[in-house]
This record gives sequence, C-alpha cells and structure tokens, in this order.
Amino acid sequence: MAVYHFNMRVLSRGNCQSVVATAAYNNGEKLYDKYIGKTYDYSCRSDVLYKEVLLPPLASHEFLDTQRLLDALNDAEKRIDSQMARVIKMALPNELPVDRQIALVKGFVERNFVSRNMCAAVAFHSGLLEQHRKPETIKAVNEFRNNPHAHIIVPIRQIGIEGFYQTKTGSRELNNKLFLLQLRECWAELQNREYERMGLNVRVSHKSLAEQGIHDRKPSIHLGAAAIALESRGIESKRGDKYRSIREENQKREREAERAEERLFEREYVRSR
Repeated sequence: MAVYHFNMRVLSRGNCQSVVATAAYNNGEKLYDKYIGKTYDYSCRSDVLYKEVLLPPLASHEFLDTQRLLDALNDAEKRIDSQMARVIKMALPNELPVDRQIALVKGFVERNFVSRNMCAAVAFHSGLLEQHRKPETIKAVNEFRNNPHAHIIVPIRQIGIEGFYQTKTGSRELNNKLFLLQLRECWAELQNREYERMGLNVRVSHKSLAEQGIHDRKPSIHLGAAAIALESRGIESKRGDKYRSIREENQKREREAERAEERLFEREYVRSR
C-alpha cells in the first residue's frame, strides 16, 4: 500500500542542534563539527543505500564533499542562534525500485531547491534494519518496519561560485506554510506521475483525510525511535498508547462498515427474490 509522509523543519543552533551531527547520522559517516569542535561517528550504519550532494551549476565541485560543504556552512554562519538548514524526511514509494526512488528525490530537490541556487545533501535509508523491528506491543502489518525513506539537508543560504552567499535574501522567505504546502504537493505529484508511467494502480495524496473527504478513518501517527525503544523494553509509552488506540478505533470502524455492507447486501438479495 502506498504511504505518504513528508516532514520539514528548520535546524537551528539556537535549539542546540548541529547540522554536522544530522549529516553524519543521515550519511552513516564520521564528520567533524568545526564550530563546536566535536566529531560525530555513525559509520557503523549499514542501512544507508545512497548519498549525494546536489549543487547548482555555478557552485564549486569541491562542495560535493560533505565535510567541505559543512565546513563552509559553519564558516558562513556566525551567530550562535543561526538557522542552519531545512531538514526534510520523506517516505519513499515501496512500489518503485531504488533507482527510480533516487531519480524522484533528485528531481524533487532540483526543481524546488537547486533551481533557486541552493544545495542539498540527500541520503536514502532502507528502513529494514532488524533492530528496527517493532515490539510485540506495537502490532504492525509486516514483521519489520518496511519504510524506506530519504533525508534531505538544505542549507538556508544560497550557494554560488565563491561559496555560500553572505546574506540569506532569497531563501529565508521560504520559511512559511505556503512553501511547505507546495513542497508536499510537489512530492505527491512526482510519485503519482511515476505510478501512472509504470501502470501501477496506486496513488498518494498530500492532503489530510478530512480534505480528501475521508471521515471514517483517523490518521495514524509516526511512532518515532524513542517510543519504539521504550516499547521494546516492555514499557508502554504515551505515543504507543495513542498508536494502539487509533489502530483499534480504525479496525472497529472497518468492521462496522463491513457489517453494514453485508446487511445491505442481504436486504437487496431478499428483495430480488
């Protein structure tokens, strides 16, 4: 079943966040944060399928190296509360092979960011690590979390032939709800176009269930690593409780809808005799 998930947030030093730590985690690499003098090592990860830095045409190819790109970004950002980057996490379509997933994400990034003289570091995770197995208290359709996804880091500053721009004019104004909605719609559009091209009878929507006119099913929630870690140790979490409650309510609604259809069929069958 096609799943749509798209989340974007702004990563800021003011919130004690490190863009280098995020990139190291995404890429499964060992990277050094020169701003705070700390090394982050996630080179033990085995679920990173693909990673790449995407640059606009005028940017120097030296920034294809993630460490050099992040060093330049830290040099450009002087304030202790600087907004460093937009961080995006998006679910990848299970129905497509990895090469098509990569092409879709790169097309999305090039259309929405590279075209605006912005760069991006993308990383693809398989979502199939055994340690990501959902605990018994969290019932799932599959034994493993089958959720391939992409992480994208987009520095707030634009980048050109001499490196990152001195000002954020032309990019900071994108920190608004309208731009987020445009990104969400674009990602759904690209997936659906690919589904159609491949003759697959599946579609996704960036709209909420209410906007789609679906009122008999509540939207599920993303559990997150913290809740899964607690549940795996036998500790029921508030988020896990909410997940179970929504799942049970939706299953109850589905059973009621099925019984209503059965009763209607029986009535129609009796009338026809």
